[in-house]
Formats: sequence, structure tokens, C-alpha cells
Amino acid sequence: MKSLTLARNAMNFIVGYLPARTLSYTSYCAAVIKLQNGNRAVLVTEAGASASGITGTLLSQMETALHVPVLGGASPTPGQGTWHMNDAEQQALAVFSSAVQGGGVWQGAVLKAVVANRAICPSCTYTLQQHGFAVNGAEAVAP
Repeated sequence: MKSLTLARNAMNFIVGYLPARTLSYTSYCAAVIKLQNGNRAVLVTEAGASASGITGTLLSQMETALHVPVLGGASPTPGQGTWHMNDAEQQALAVFSSAVQGGGVWQGAVLKAVVANRAICPSCTYTLQQHGFAVNGAEAVAP
């Protein structure tokens, strides 16, 4: 399964699983990572005024539906007054970067696609474009 399709399927699963009210005040991001061995995994992050973390139930159900490992990640933006609705993408980028620097199974991993439940924020758009990603609204894909 291509990375962008996998990211879209993950986001569609999240949007179908969560109530519309939750989606109106919480942002979600599904990032597809290609590991050095060629396998893909999905990293799901969340941000919002009431974000309490991705539940194990949601992650397990996504793994079953998508047939790839699904990981929940969080890397909250520090400091008061810095939070905004699009932090889910920032968290995904921060968690991915930290994991790659940590080595292990993540060594040599490559970010392939990012899909959010709303438009990707300007700072993340800039960062992704600097890495060669094509960004279109709520989606970004590596070349």
C-alpha cells in the first residue's frame, strides 16, 4: 500500500471512529514512516484543549484495519500560550525526529506521508517543503 493512501486510510479511520464534536476541537495527524527494512508504520498524534492521548483501543483497531503497526505519539509544545489547533503535525514531526535520533529500529527510517484532519499549519508546511514534500491542504507526501 502506498504511503499516502495508508496515511489517508489511517485518517479516515480516526475521523470515522471519533465523534464530530471531538474532531472540532482536537487535531489529529497520521504520519507514515518507512523503516529501513522496507516495512511501513503509522504514527498517530493528537493536539487540542482536551487532548488526552490516543487510546490503546483506537491504536489496536487501526492496526487490525490497516495491517501495519500503529504507534501513538505525543510531544507537547512547551510553555503557556504556545498551543494551537495544528500541533498534531508538529508533534508527529517532533516524535519522528526524536525516534530517528534514538536509533534502534528507527535508524534509517524515512517520513513518507502526513495527513491531518484539517489543513497542515504554515510552520509545518514550511518544514515539510524544506524536506521536499509536496503539501496540499491537509496532506503532504514525500517525493
